[in-house]
Amino acid sequence: MREALILLFLIVSYNFILWFITEQGLSPVPLFPQDVYHVILVLSFNSVLYISWLFGERHRTVQWIGYLFFFQIVALSFYFRSLEIVVRDLPPVIFTFALVALFESPTEKEIKSIEREREELLVEMDRIRRERERIDARLRMLRQEIRKLEEERSRAEVSSAQREELEERLRKLQEELEEYREKESRLLESNRKLFQLLDMLRSESDVKSSREELTGLRKERRKLIKELIQLQELVDIYADENEKLKEENRKLSERLKDLQNRLSVLEIEVENLSRKPPDPESAYREILSSLPEVEISDRALGELIRSDPDKRRSFVRELIKFSLREGKGRIEPLSTLKGVYKLKFSGGRIYVRRKGERWEVVGFLDSEDEKEKERYIRNVLSRLS
Repeated sequence: MREALILLFLIVSYNFILWFITEQGLSPVPLFPQDVYHVILVLSFNSVLYISWLFGERHRTVQWIGYLFFFQIVALSFYFRSLEIVVRDLPPVIFTFALVALFESPTEKEIKSIEREREELLVEMDRIRRERERIDARLRMLRQEIRKLEEERSRAEVSSAQREELEERLRKLQEELEEYREKESRLLESNRKLFQLLDMLRSESDVKSSREELTGLRKERRKLIKELIQLQELVDIYADENEKLKEENRKLSERLKDLQNRLSVLEIEVENLSRKPPDPESAYREILSSLPEVEISDRALGELIRSDPDKRRSFVRELIKFSLREGKGRIEPLSTLKGVYKLKFSGGRIYVRRKGERWEVVGFLDSEDEKEKERYIRNVLSRLS
């Protein structure tokens, strides 16, 4: 708006100077029309040039309108066969056209701003697209792993059925083992009685008929000893198999539990990734929350997200440096606001305050203009609770 007023002032001033020079006779040739018809014509040309500059572009609308007016004045000169028309009407129009061509119009500024925002939006859309592709790839990988885990869980369920079968076999083997142990105990008792009987028979060596019975008892004793050895071997075999089955049962239980836990974690992660799109605010909050000694308020985080991408990177870089210095360095208290400090760097300011043992970021300012600083402190920081 300021440039539009300056341009209008220059156009009016220059036309007034040309009119004054012509009116006072300071020039041998007239530089500004004196009759009402040509005055209105020249002012109309100048007004159209100014308005077309205000609402159009210099190199399109204003340029072609200027050429049109120039040829109109030349055509009028040829029509009336008077060179005075060119000398008198052309200088105000030419100078107005030159001034308009020097100043950038508001429409051009708006178009440049729109183009810049469009480029930034395209860059942001490309970043979001890449982030979406990364998340989709992660989701596909997680779904594949979930399918594998479900297959393993199915196998684990089959293994669970095998485990029940092993437990049943183990129970039967334990019962059989107990039966053999009882049988072993009975054989040991029979063996002890045989030894007692042998001792008694030796003491009665005068009885001849007992020798045949002693021979039979010895044979029975050898048979029982052989059976006892076989039973002991069976006991050892069943005991080893019992331990192996217990160990296999324990491993299967642990693997099944581990697979169930991994499946639950992956299902939760897939659900979270499917439900939550990429969120710049959450990403910056997660990054800044990892900084020691520093935390950021919601309002300050909103200012950071809304700032220019280059300024945003500068703010984050300075916060990381400030955190690594553990809150020390280029920090100064505000003279106009108690309890608030400013972190100075080239291109802006970061405002912080103490909150317990940490520093809380309460504002970002991407300008070094003194009036902007005073306005920000007065309108924003002074209202902090």
